[in-house]
Amino acid sequence: MVDLRDHFARKATAAGAVVTAAPDTGAARAAAGHDAGDRIADGLFAVAETGSVAVVLPRAERGEALLSDRLWLLVPTGELVATLDDALARIDALVRDGRPYVTLMTGPSRTADIERALTVGVHGPRELHVVLVG
Repeated sequence: MVDLRDHFARKATAAGAVVTAAPDTGAARAAAGHDAGDRIADGLFAVAETGSVAVVLPRAERGEALLSDRLWLLVPTGELVATLDDALARIDALVRDGRPYVTLMTGPSRTADIERALTVGVHGPRELHVVLVG
């Protein structure tokens, strides 16, 4: 059987995220960045197949988090799903429950639409840190 934590960490790291672990939420928040460009948010669940994290943020926090220099997402280890299909089923339930702004984040923002040169951090965080909690 595949260890979802390891599989998620490999996929997320390959996408450019930094993955760490913390024993509890207090330790995770203490270890997260505290610089001016850092934002900390709770991830609802993580997807091992893609290295993505599902995030639902209130309107007031959405822009701050998605446009931060470094975004720290805290995800409970019990909230890892194996496949994108599993994630989409959970997203469907969230939307039906009235939470229409679900974002799947996979690594830092990347674009190559400016002179075909890869640029990080134009449309979102320059760095994405995922802390698996528990």
